[in-house]
Amino acid sequence: MSEPMIVPVLMLSYLYPPTVASGCARIKRFVDNLPQFGYEPLVLTVKGTNQQSTDPERKIFRARRIDYDKVALADGVVRKILKFLGMRSDFQFFDRVFLFPDDACGFVPAAIRKGLEIYEKHPYDLLYVTCKPFSTAIAAVALKKRLNLPLVVDLRDPYAYDFYEKVPAYYSFMRKKAEEYVLGNTDCLVINTDGGKSLYQRYYPNLTIRAIHNGFDFRSQPKLRRSGSMIVSHVGHLYGLKRNPQRLFSAMARLKDCNIVFRSIGDTYKGLMTMAQEYGIEDRVEVYGSVDHQRALAHVAESDALFLTQLPYYDRHYSISIANKTFEYLETGKPIIADIPEGDNAELLQRYSRNSHIITDKDPDKIHLALKDLYEKWSSGNLKPQVNSEFINRFNGHALTRQLADVFDSVLGGWMSERCEDVGFPGLSASRTGESCR
Repeated sequence: MSEPMIVPVLMLSYLYPPTVASGCARIKRFVDNLPQFGYEPLVLTVKGTNQQSTDPERKIFRARRIDYDKVALADGVVRKILKFLGMRSDFQFFDRVFLFPDDACGFVPAAIRKGLEIYEKHPYDLLYVTCKPFSTAIAAVALKKRLNLPLVVDLRDPYAYDFYEKVPAYYSFMRKKAEEYVLGNTDCLVINTDGGKSLYQRYYPNLTIRAIHNGFDFRSQPKLRRSGSMIVSHVGHLYGLKRNPQRLFSAMARLKDCNIVFRSIGDTYKGLMTMAQEYGIEDRVEVYGSVDHQRALAHVAESDALFLTQLPYYDRHYSISIANKTFEYLETGKPIIADIPEGDNAELLQRYSRNSHIITDKDPDKIHLALKDLYEKWSSGNLKPQVNSEFINRFNGHALTRQLADVFDSVLGGWMSERCEDVGFPGLSASRTGESCR
């Protein structure tokens, strides 16, 4: 019996450890687990300061990017002129047009060159790219066309149909055309929520689309802890308070005789302490700077309860996005106060967390009542983790990577079947346990 074939796959990701970013967790999870399913990941990412171009042992390859910082200066000059004239503006014309599709566009030429170099030494059979930034997908399409290989595109967030940011009509048109170009050259689109899948099926009905959620990478050991204060933590960026803990701060101010401490991990935005001062709770707010992923998870483990909020959509209250931290929160089984829109994130929490409070309307009293309920349980020693075994089985890194490997199997099978028919072998399909028609 022949040995199973190991299929090399080039995985393009602008964000990759040791970079600290939420997008790193998903790609690292896949890279770590794919060898168990017969795939050898070759990672192509950006070269940061003091990083080697390659890591032969782990097969991580880095390409330099060209920085176009001066382009943004032109927008800044125009904004200053408008401000001098008494006009407020978010003028970004030069940034949007010359740094298109995003400010990582300077990575594309080097990524294409590096991808071709890798192919010469380590021939790969499949291309995978995760976005954002969307620029990386442009490089992946160029490699697909040059090497005649199948391409899987993984959108962690919608690109042309990003409802978080209201943009001018010309820029929206540019993004839609760029997305049409990429997805027109895509063999399978992977997106990380069911709502995202439904959205793209509406606009691309002939494209194969699969939903593979984010998840968690290992099992923690949640413990009931007791200290002088109940610690409520938020992990990740607040995006200049666009993710707004204001209603939680208001609830903390109303419960002024309760020993509640709010921790912000991963963000040092100074406006957070200004807001805390406005509510008179600055002595109960602790702000931590950027920390690595393991330390962030350690903070989660040390917390009694967790806080979750989402960026608001500019034109709707329903959200198709699920914050990456939601999965890591749920893995611990700890209670969550979620101040979020209706949609995929709320539905995930409602299904898998019985001890959490999910508030999807604008009633501030519900945040107050949620915090009061958790504090009373904490004071009596009854604020205990409740881990959902169904969640653990469905969203662990191994199970999610199996889903991606299934996508790879399907794409390669269809691709090889078409190639075999082209050379006169009708009905023959690719198999990782046998010979291909090449």
